Amino acid sequence: MLKMTEPLECQTITTIAQGEPDDVFICCGSPEERCKGVTQKLAPDYHSRIVLLLRYTNHDSEKREKNIQEMKERLETVGKIREIIIDEEKPIPVVREIIREIEKYTENHQKPKISIDISTMIKWHLLILLRALDFVKKNGILRFLYTEPQDYITDLFQPLSFGIHSIFPIPTYSGNFDFSKNSLLVLILGYEGDRALALYEEMDPTECLLLVGKPAYHKEWEGRTEKMNKEIINTVGASKIRYIHSRNPLAVSQQLRELLSSPTNLQYNQIISPLGTKPQTLGLYLYLSTNPSNTVLIYGSPARHNELFYSKGIGRSWVLAYL
Repeated sequence: MLKMTEPLECQTITTIAQGEPDDVFICCGSPEERCKGVTQKLAPDYHSRIVLLLRYTNHDSEKREKNIQEMKERLETVGKIREIIIDEEKPIPVVREIIREIEKYTENHQKPKISIDISTMIKWHLLILLRALDFVKKNGILRFLYTEPQDYITDLFQPLSFGIHSIFPIPTYSGNFDFSKNSLLVLILGYEGDRALALYEEMDPTECLLLVGKPAYHKEWEGRTEKMNKEIINTVGASKIRYIHSRNPLAVSQQLRELLSSPTNLQYNQIISPLGTKPQTLGLYLYLSTNPSNTVLIYGSPARHNELFYSKGIGRSWVLAYL
């Protein structure tokens, strides 16, 4: 198995072990065109014993159906396809179903091989799935794939979402909470400034850290996250900004460990909310797998998505990590 320290850009995606099919391939359909990025780059001889194609009930649109149909046409040559429908607000029953399917297709394999395309999965769903996979991975190999957007329609200069519908702890990441301690809110920022500010105002923490991805996916995107979050930066103060990698999960895990284990930050209950990139979310999971104390995850579901601000085009595809 390839030992990776940083993501590997790929034009063609082969199976994890040369000459052997993967056991499970997981991907997710979406209105975003980039949901097709990984499937388009699968090698002609790529095969998997089962393909789990996820789709959300809350994202019905002609764009999504067109994208999923194109994905299915390619995946039909990969292996048996099982479509799984997820209620965006109630993912846990479906995560259990996904785990049962994985167990079914890997139970007789000493070293199961699972490829997961996380490009358009909802972040808190991804975190729950990752925690569930802890219990079935055994000695297997998990490979994480990701396709960037080509760009966002930022000439509108509007956020990806508006406001907060609800704030809740992410299941299985409740951690420990010492009520004698003050709280430190850690916001991993993306392009949802309204959402970040609403989280801050609702949580009313003692202290706050704002984590910004750097380097950006493209040079011309540098500074965009700061612009999209100018209100919360003005509220909290630019001195609270820290930088973490935008694409490298292993680097993000290490950066979080160094940042949050400082004596100053250890005096607080640490409340983390992932609003950044999917690779950063994977890095957050790796950090939390070290079981830091007094740490909980929260998520603020948006009151409304800004459909005009979905990403456009299909950018580069990456192998992010092997676990």
